[in-house]
Amino acid sequence: MSCCGGNRAAQRTSYQSLPETARGRASAGVSPRGSVKVKHVMFEFNGATPITVTGPATGATYRFSAKGARLSVHGADAASLVYVPGLRPVL
Repeated sequence: MSCCGGNRAAQRTSYQSLPETARGRASAGVSPRGSVKVKHVMFEFNGATPITVTGPATGATYRFSAKGARLSVHGADAASLVYVPGLRPVL
């Protein structure tokens, strides 16, 4: 087993040293600098038969009923849905 070299303690200290409002934003998914995580990503279905996918992060069900169907997918699920055959993110 290896040691983290004190990195965990440094991270804890840096989080605790943030002002109260910054700590609240950090726990809400917003960085102290104010950037926000991606909320939704549009996906297009290119398969032959309908498909239903369950988002692993949110548990949301996404039903793509026909070729060319587009759905808005929660950002937390998007990273996994990229690997589903027949689905692709639309930029």
